[in-house]
Amino acid sequence: MSRSLTRATALRSLPRRHRAVTTVALALLLTVTGAELTARTLLHDRLATVAGRVLGRGSDIRIDGGPALLDLWERHLDAVTIRSDHARLGRIPDVAVRARLDDIRLNGRHSGTVARTHAEVAVPAASLQALAAASGGRLPVTGVRPDPEDGTLTLDLGQGGLAQVTLRPGLKDGRLTLAVDSAEVLGGPAPAALVDRIRGTLSDRTGAAYPLGLKATALDITESGLDVTLAGGHARLPTRNTTS
Repeated sequence: MSRSLTRATALRSLPRRHRAVTTVALALLLTVTGAELTARTLLHDRLATVAGRVLGRGSDIRIDGGPALLDLWERHLDAVTIRSDHARLGRIPDVAVRARLDDIRLNGRHSGTVARTHAEVAVPAASLQALAAASGGRLPVTGVRPDPEDGTLTLDLGQGGLAQVTLRPGLKDGRLTLAVDSAEVLGGPAPAALVDRIRGTLSDRTGAAYPLGLKATALDITESGLDVTLAGGHARLPTRNTTS
């Protein structure tokens, strides 16, 4: 066989080899891509479980860092951002939360740790109204009026604001507190029993511990409610529901 025929045969086989290499490369790419998507889904589902225990269902989760396959292999995540518009702060319902968890270590299927946590929480007036309404008194809580200049919240009780209770938000031992500043009914001092009932309810409802060892570090009264900043150090990821 002449060299020209050998060269021609080799040239004809090049497209077939190229197609074979391309097919193998494409198969590998699809395999890696599928594995990456699977790893990301596993991480997302696991973090969604954690977020559900911390904030409640329906949280939006964003995983920062490198490829999910590597994160899953190392069981380590650089950072995770969690957002929820219907979370809980202690026992205060329907607050908006944006939390960042740094340096997460996944120790097992249902356990892990986080090195640092930072959270920004917006507590709307409606949520404060729901909190105060749990007193179960004869006068329903019909409204909440924040006063940023005075640093207070005014609860309207009964139809037409029959009674008013002024609360002063604050921070104590890393938790949000709502102290009764004054109370009146029809322009006069409110009965002591009513004040004690509201004070007891607020104390019980704001006394719950926050998840992940978070502590309230800053508080602002706004036109729409309260803005609370929380921070936490090393903590274990919750293994059971802690939102109730």
